[in-house]
Amino acid sequence: MTTVDDRLHLLYEINRRLTVLSDLDALVGYATQRTRELFNAEGCALLLLDRETRELHFPVASQSAAHHNTQQRLAEIRFPADRGIAGWVLSHNEAVRIDDVSKDPRFHQGVDQATQMTTRSLLCAPLHSQSGNIGVIEVVNPAASALSAGDLEFLGALADDIGVAYEKVELHERLRGEVIGLRQVCNIVGFGLVVIG
Repeated sequence: MTTVDDRLHLLYEINRRLTVLSDLDALVGYATQRTRELFNAEGCALLLLDRETRELHFPVASQSAAHHNTQQRLAEIRFPADRGIAGWVLSHNEAVRIDDVSKDPRFHQGVDQATQMTTRSLLCAPLHSQSGNIGVIEVVNPAASALSAGDLEFLGALADDIGVAYEKVELHERLRGEVIGLRQVCNIVGFGLVVIG
């Protein structure tokens, strides 16, 4: 069982790492792996919102060794952003803890069918950013011994840090692309001036 000190230390560690990461895949991979380990869960994933298609997708997930082969299958899955517990959390901007998903009518079985994994319990929190919710973080089948009263609060704080860091890295990548584009334009203009002059 993890203590409050363990969680605070992990939150500090993840927050520190997230502020220096500039690679989106590394950021998501690190965050999901450490969260899965903290909850001693079978899986942890970010489901990101594709704003154009209004679908949720899994860019990176961390699975336990027993379910490691589901990571590639998850990368191929997309579903409407209003479906399932993830869709509910995204639209209601509220974290949830579900101890038995079979009794929850919001549960979307499509992901389990595609990955051949069985979800029994779930923690899910929205990823906030300045532009709104960008997705959710899910912890699948956490160990009962790893759960405590502050789980949702902790996961919510972690999700906020991940959401802000994700947006920062995305902005950094977009700016880097614009700088490269401007350099190419300057090179073309410079070459044109040499030819003309």
